[in-house]
Amino acid sequence: MRPPPQLLDRLMTTRLMPLRAQPAAGVGERRSRLKGAGMEFLDHRPYRAGDDTRHLDLHVLARTGEAVIREYAQMRQLPITVVLDGSGSMAADAQKFEQAALLAQVLGYVGLAAGDRVQVVVAGESGLRWSPRLQGGQRADTLFRWIADQPAGGTMGFADALHQIAGQLNVRGMVVAISDWWDEDLPEQLALLDAAGQEVLALQVLSPVERQPELLGKGILTLADAETGDEIEVRMTPDTFNRYTKMLAEWQQRLTDICSARQWHFLSLDSDADLTEFCMRTLRGRGVLS
Repeated sequence: MRPPPQLLDRLMTTRLMPLRAQPAAGVGERRSRLKGAGMEFLDHRPYRAGDDTRHLDLHVLARTGEAVIREYAQMRQLPITVVLDGSGSMAADAQKFEQAALLAQVLGYVGLAAGDRVQVVVAGESGLRWSPRLQGGQRADTLFRWIADQPAGGTMGFADALHQIAGQLNVRGMVVAISDWWDEDLPEQLALLDAAGQEVLALQVLSPVERQPELLGKGILTLADAETGDEIEVRMTPDTFNRYTKMLAEWQQRLTDICSARQWHFLSLDSDADLTEFCMRTLRGRGVLS
């Protein structure tokens, strides 16, 4: 499993465009709010005892007699954490998890190509699995292989995963959360990520059956929870389909509203959607990618 080379070529010069998250790690290619040694001049400030005299602006000193220090913008990396839901509900449809994993590879690659720091965490059968922290486009193959090697399945809910992750992220940055977003406790965990100083890009991947449950057929069906194994009998009628469609739209709107209130994005795509179209049109059109 690996993203199409043509898509990677088109994404080589793009970057994630957070609205709130600030570059705060290492030395990178994003202009930060920090001041100090750097290449891009920002401003002057009065000289203070102990300042490095190499940063004195001699032109200002000669012209006005005033000792001032030249300050520069420090270039930093944006810490990006890609969270991939590998729970049972994602594993129930192989195409859905593969699409989610490809999306994780693509957005991780965007971060690496832009000089940001990227780490992937998969929530699956053995709890949270963290990748090494990666930086630089030359680490893309390592990123692709690591994600491709991660199995899906297990009982760990995505809300529990986000709860644990929020407590372990000690640097403000951006979280790209890829899931089917079915857990009713997710709004509370999004609040925790916000409190932890994270900006969230929430991406929902749904299978064709989750979009159109009538594909399951009509009559009385026994449906099993992919994570708990609990079963329920449901009479599949046009009214059932209509109520499901309404509830799905209301749930998606609630998640959209929660994210919009924080200047985050919530976007949904099908498991069989064209990934190039989604990245180059939808994500770019919404200002997620440059």
